[in-house]
Amino acid sequence: MQTDRLVVANARGRYLALLLGALAFVAIGAFIVLRHPSLEGFLIGGASIVFFGGGAVLFAFQLLDRRPRLVLDDEGLTDRTLGVGTIPWRDIAGAQLRTVRGHAFVCLQLRNPEQWSARLSARQRRLAALNQRMGYAMLNVNLSGVAADPQAVLKRILRYSAMYEPGRG
Repeated sequence: MQTDRLVVANARGRYLALLLGALAFVAIGAFIVLRHPSLEGFLIGGASIVFFGGGAVLFAFQLLDRRPRLVLDDEGLTDRTLGVGTIPWRDIAGAQLRTVRGHAFVCLQLRNPEQWSARLSARQRRLAALNQRMGYAMLNVNLSGVAADPQAVLKRILRYSAMYEPGRG
């Protein structure tokens, strides 16, 4: 069967706005350090510079990263942030959309979760276990920061996983 390939990249406008906001807070921190040469001014301004400076670096990398973040094609679902490679459609039994504070996730119901858990690092396995205790799936496609409609991604995942269901002709 042939599927329509969907390639989703980072939402560049979102990361540009986050970068500009972080740089504004770095400038405010520098202003505080320069205008209030005291221990308190140094601690408050320095904390702002360090925290938001780190965020600015992270947002700049995301802004410049042109690699696909999510790919849905004949092979299956590839989410670069999951770090497990391509999940074939036959291994996805279903999916559901969950939203937390405006951030959308597609929770994947896997046919052989142990197989996919084995591909995770020890740290990722702990996070997956925490996800499950909080009512999410072991593997969740994070759609926050991508240029895609969460409902459209969910519908496509459900359609493809049904098309490639084991035992279907």
